[in-house]
Amino acid sequence: MTQPTQEVTGLARRFAVDIDMAAPAAAVWSALPGIEDLKTIWDQRREGDESYDDNGGARETVTGSSWKLELKIIHRAGLDGVTFNPVQEYLRGKAQAEDTLSGEIHVRWYDRSGVGEAWDGRALVTWVPDGGNGGARDTVAVVISGQGKRIPITNPNSIPLPVVSRLVPTGGGVAGGNIVTIVGRKFTGVTGVSFGGTAATQVTLQSDSQIACLAPAKAAGTYDVIVTTGAGASANTATDNYTYA
Repeated sequence: MTQPTQEVTGLARRFAVDIDMAAPAAAVWSALPGIEDLKTIWDQRREGDESYDDNGGARETVTGSSWKLELKIIHRAGLDGVTFNPVQEYLRGKAQAEDTLSGEIHVRWYDRSGVGEAWDGRALVTWVPDGGNGGARDTVAVVISGQGKRIPITNPNSIPLPVVSRLVPTGGGVAGGNIVTIVGRKFTGVTGVSFGGTAATQVTLQSDSQIACLAPAKAAGTYDVIVTTGAGASANTATDNYTYA
């Protein structure tokens, strides 16, 4: 068997990585934050396949392939100094799983520009803290090793409309006024956020994938949180539900 061909590219700035933190049948994608370095590796296995008809010329056939993502992430706690990002903690938990089935994750990675490569796959996780002392940055080496083939997908950023993938928290009191963080993508240029048709206040764009706002007052019930930009409004999905009680 020949040595595998390998494709390795530094993509930390160019590519985004999302993790599905829901059931496989109803993916709910959340961005993996804190990526400092990213390499994608794709190995293609080949075996000699020449015959007498090739007159001594080499010929190979592809017998399989494998893929992985090698990342270095900055493992940061929140303002309380104790609570870590839930997506990072999800990966850490999966890396510590006792068996393959419970340790498998669903991941996708894609060009932030909305064009070019976009892939999806199932994988296992290795989580290795880099160490350091009390004054050092807390960085972690993460390897996401593919289980089965990587699958080409439509680049999520090719869709111009904003997308809401998660709310933190997912509910509050009927008087409103609490801070709600909206996680998703395509938020740049946000012109408004509404809770069941009622405008939120103090809408702050923190990044293209995160908005903070104050929930308006509403009667008890569950309402859709819609983000509007110059391109239009986010679609109504199960991930944008906010419950007043």
